[in-house]
Amino acid sequence: MRTTRICIACAAVALAAFAVTSIHAQPPTQRATAPPAATGGVAVIDITYILDNYSRLKQEGERFKAAVEATGKKFKAEQDAIVKSAEKLKQFKPGTPEYKKLEEELTKRQSDLKVEASLEEKTFAERESQMYLQAYREVTNLVRIYAERNNITLVLRFNGKPVDQNNRDAIRAELFKTVLYNSPSIDITDPILAELNRAAAAPAPPTATRPGAPGAARPR
Repeated sequence: MRTTRICIACAAVALAAFAVTSIHAQPPTQRATAPPAATGGVAVIDITYILDNYSRLKQEGERFKAAVEATGKKFKAEQDAIVKSAEKLKQFKPGTPEYKKLEEELTKRQSDLKVEASLEEKTFAERESQMYLQAYREVTNLVRIYAERNNITLVLRFNGKPVDQNNRDAIRAELFKTVLYNSPSIDITDPILAELNRAAAAPAPPTATRPGAPGAARPR
């Protein structure tokens, strides 16, 4: 039945447009403050941990999430309105002028909603990308300044988070990672994160122990 097809299409539009993953769906790992990394030579940094705990990015992430949810509610309301209007088709006999007029109106609203949802989805995707890109640039710029200040000639990226043994992609990434081992003394994650949060004029995240941090037991 045409009415059913219209309802299903509207529901699909609302769901597809806002299947946006929450930036901070999982709370960041907490850790204790670690001693500053040794200066000179080579250093390593956990970029993923920094982005998860960068206060300015977390605040922007909350605003982004709120905007996505608000837009989702708007589309849900429009979807419900179209479904409700589609029920009125039952009042008319198929093929009558009244039936055709309402059917054309619903089809146009459905098409307009689909286009609007697609545009909103693209806008949110671009906004999220730019948000992370800006934060990444801030991190890399501070890493450069920190390295020059401490006579560090090479900074390598590593991930201190334990590998999820049920995730094939995570296991594959672990097999091909660049840094196989590093001394905790060359980990500059904490001082970089501390400077970022100070610059953002926001309190640092609560303290606990981050896997891979100086003084923390590193999983084998």
